[in-house]
Amino acid sequence: MNKVLQITDTHLFASDEGELRGTRTSETLEWVLEHVRHEHPDTRCILATGDLVQQETAEAYERFVHYFGRFDIPVLCLPGNHDDPALMRQVLSRPPFHLETRFALGAWDLIQLDSHIPGSPAGEVGQAQLEELDGLLQAQPERPTLVAVHHQPVPVGTPWLDGVGLRDGDALLACLERHPQVKTLIWGHVHQPSEQRHGHIQLLGTPSTCAQFLPGSEDFAIDPEAPPAYRVLWLGEDGRFENELVQLHDAVSHS
Repeated sequence: MNKVLQITDTHLFASDEGELRGTRTSETLEWVLEHVRHEHPDTRCILATGDLVQQETAEAYERFVHYFGRFDIPVLCLPGNHDDPALMRQVLSRPPFHLETRFALGAWDLIQLDSHIPGSPAGEVGQAQLEELDGLLQAQPERPTLVAVHHQPVPVGTPWLDGVGLRDGDALLACLERHPQVKTLIWGHVHQPSEQRHGHIQLLGTPSTCAQFLPGSEDFAIDPEAPPAYRVLWLGEDGRFENELVQLHDAVSHS
């Protein structure tokens, strides 16, 4: 099976000294990547599902290049609400980074969606992108497919977060449910784990590599006990899909 890692919401700054809500994001990312290098040397691909940076500057994206440019495998990148899609294209249009909508990995198609709305913490895929997605899925009905987006398309049970999710999540799910080859839809944004099902589709939200949000909170709150995390995805050539959430609890005790 092809092993793919989802790493999300790295929130990097131009300087490694930058902190998000008291967490030095470069430090927690180092912990995650060291764990990845040690535990998953057979990884075929990395999915970076948005909020790559906290500061929308070319220098912050160069820090992302510093950390992920070391990999000799494809690193797929899509924008989150804290990203600048134009700057992403400017800095990350070079190996090993991939910004295209569709990427083939063995028998699978990996499809990246852009849910960025300028100036808004919420997201939207939009009608044009939904039509493109529908066309891509119609063209390759025999290829098992993973779809990635930054914003959550369904409520995750944390009220303030559910107010800044994917505005057209229902439309996205309606599109995907017409295509039985779609095995899973993954996202970041929520800084907490989420696992649900929508018909034949596994829905997965993955925590950040830095600070996590407190599940269930009415208003913005950080969970001081929640560790940095990432998700391992196994994509079988026969269409089987498995996943595991990896949480680095030792990183909390050392912070």
